[in-house]
Parts: sequence; C-alpha cells; structure tokens
Amino acid sequence: MNIVTTRFGLIQASESDLIRMAEGLIGFRNQTLFVQLPDLEVGGLSWLQSVLSPDLAFGLVAPPLALNDYRVELRPGDLTGLELEDERSALIYLILNRADGGGLTVNLQGPLVFNPARRLGRQLVLTSSRYSVRYPLGGHSSITPAVVPAPMVLRASA
Repeated sequence: MNIVTTRFGLIQASESDLIRMAEGLIGFRNQTLFVQLPDLEVGGLSWLQSVLSPDLAFGLVAPPLALNDYRVELRPGDLTGLELEDERSALIYLILNRADGGGLTVNLQGPLVFNPARRLGRQLVLTSSRYSVRYPLGGHSSITPAVVPAPMVLRASA
C-alpha cells in the first residue's frame, strides 16, 4: 500500500505494518490507522504517521528520556482492547510537543500503549496528578536528547 505524507513523502507499507487504534487519539478520534516510522536522524525517535491524513504525524519517544521512574498501570479494559494476555509485552511511548519557548515537552498523562504482536494501540488517560501533560524533555533526565532511548516495556505497579 502507498501512503502519501507531507513529512516523509510516499511511504510503501504492507498491511502488517499498520497499527490500529480503534479509539483514535485524543483530539483525533477519527484517525484510527497509523504506521510507525523510525526517525532517520535521531536514534530512538519515531513517528506515528496517519495513513489517511498526509499532514498528521506525532513524534514519539520512550518514557525514560523524560522520567526514569515513570509507571503506567493497565486496567482490565486496556488489556482487552489491546488483546494483551501479558502486560509485560506492551510497549509505551510518549508524544512529543513543541513548548512555547521552543523546547520540547512530553505528555506523561496520555501515553500510547502498543501490543506489537497484534499491531494494536491505545492512548491512555492517566488520572494521577503526579504526571504533567507538558513535561519538559531533558529537564530531569540524565539521557542526552541527541540520542533517544528505545521504547520501554511496560512496568506496571500493583
């Protein structure tokens, strides 16, 4: 399948490359089909590109870049929606945002959780006041922003 994008040009993808997000993303509920692309210049950074909207792509990073002790607890409905039998096989990403001052922030309250085996994804909405929607990237991290870590495996807290 050919996917037209404004950021990456024409992308060739097979059906098995597609990620289905039945509920879409917050603010983009009608966008349910994506492909994840690695950034060719920044290791560990990837892009969640909409299959249907050429100009819609979200930068994704792994949580340790922002916060080393980041924890997400999956509810039974999340496990069912993602068709996960074992939550340890899930991958978590955070969406990048451009801050007003030109820096980067990540959304800690709205992580994306993927079941890589089934190619399913879901955006969670965490209710903990511990996490910010616009957490400064690199502010409390010992990881250099030039090299972004790989996605983290879900570490649930009971």
